[in-house]
Amino acid sequence: MQRNKIFSILLTVMMIFLAVGCSNSKSNNPEVTESPAPAATTEPTSAAEPSPDAAGLEGKVVFWSMWSDTEPQAKVIKVAVDEFKAANPKVTVDLKFTGRDIRKLIKPALDGGEQIDIFEDDPSVTMAIVKDHLLKLDEYLATPSVGMEGKSLQDSLMPSLMDWTKSLSVTAGLEEGHYAIPQQPFAVLFFYNKEVFEKAGITTPPSSWEQFMEYCELIKKSGVAPITFDDAYRDLFIGGYLSSAMGNEWVDALVNDKTGEMWKDPIILQFAKDMVMMKEKGYFSSKLAGSKYPAAQQDLVFGQSAAYLNGTWLPNEVSATAGPDFKWGSFQFPTVPNGNGKGQNELTFGAQALMLNKNSSNKEAAIELVKYLVSQKTQAEMVKQAQAIPVSIDTEWPAALAEAETAINNAKVNAPWGYGINNSADFSKGVIVPVFMELAAGKLTADAYVNKMSAEAKKFYGTK
Repeated sequence: MQRNKIFSILLTVMMIFLAVGCSNSKSNNPEVTESPAPAATTEPTSAAEPSPDAAGLEGKVVFWSMWSDTEPQAKVIKVAVDEFKAANPKVTVDLKFTGRDIRKLIKPALDGGEQIDIFEDDPSVTMAIVKDHLLKLDEYLATPSVGMEGKSLQDSLMPSLMDWTKSLSVTAGLEEGHYAIPQQPFAVLFFYNKEVFEKAGITTPPSSWEQFMEYCELIKKSGVAPITFDDAYRDLFIGGYLSSAMGNEWVDALVNDKTGEMWKDPIILQFAKDMVMMKEKGYFSSKLAGSKYPAAQQDLVFGQSAAYLNGTWLPNEVSATAGPDFKWGSFQFPTVPNGNGKGQNELTFGAQALMLNKNSSNKEAAIELVKYLVSQKTQAEMVKQAQAIPVSIDTEWPAALAEAETAINNAKVNAPWGYGINNSADFSKGVIVPVFMELAAGKLTADAYVNKMSAEAKKFYGTK
């Protein structure tokens, strides 16, 4: 999305929010883990410093990618690798697409001494797992980027995401610094079918919960189910509501409350009453209870439902059925009233990243290949072929994510995946989500939900 300025602002904002506190995706969705935000944005390098003579590079570079060979991202990566090899004919590249299994494969491979110079995954998860193998990249950031004259590698990339990846280092148990080059940024938002909204007489996305409910009524009257989700993303709806009202730190405290008393907070009763109301008024899809991923996203594409809380990877995931003319819209979780005011500027966002092996025998060639992978040209192809958010500055975003840019620009705080509702993963999976589904299916009253969750929290932690 035309983002240089916007992204600079966004990134600065993200840095601030990260400092206040900042992906594992399902399917492709990285679950974002909260990490402290840096106190200030990284100062841009004044000028690109001379880099090693790329033409003199030689040897072999092994690159493990997190994408599958048939995914559009893989096609773009192959082209970037070919361009790198053409510019560096004495370097051979062994490119392996591991798919999402890379998280299970990478540590044993590195521990075993296998040659892997570059690997790709969610840094908020993987950095801690492979911290003993990571190369600190600070000395390379001031070297020239590829394809952006006068820009260093650091200055060619979104400042906020560079700061975000840096902020992960201490949390991962590393000396503060840069150990990952971000790419494939993402955010969690409501995605909606603009044609459905327009047929219901809605021309702008909602900003408040009250307005959201008014829209749901209009959409229902037009004959479409306003809200849908499936078993893969039920947690987002719960966490999104509570975090919007109280902030993700409060949600973290809630899910880790061993006494069960926090489940008696008035905001929980309000949440339960709103869910009961949405069920009774028909705002939830009638398929909700049995919906298995990816059924809900297909309902959205086919106009059977209007809005779906998901990640910015959604337009690409459903591109085959949605087609190029699908009118995508997106908006941040609406502001829920009667909260503590801490959740209104939160957003779950993050990125995948490229990391280097500190034991690589060909570090200079590896970092040069990384520059090709995050170059403006490669990122523009990611936009075109994968509808991905570009990490390079001054690169236009995909049209399907135009409104996502606005939401990201408005974000002040980076929330973890699920807005904190998954911070006690077993409790969330085993109790919070199943009891929520009883509520959404009309099997519990609001008061019964509050009492059950309080009792279940005591029971769950009492057994630990």
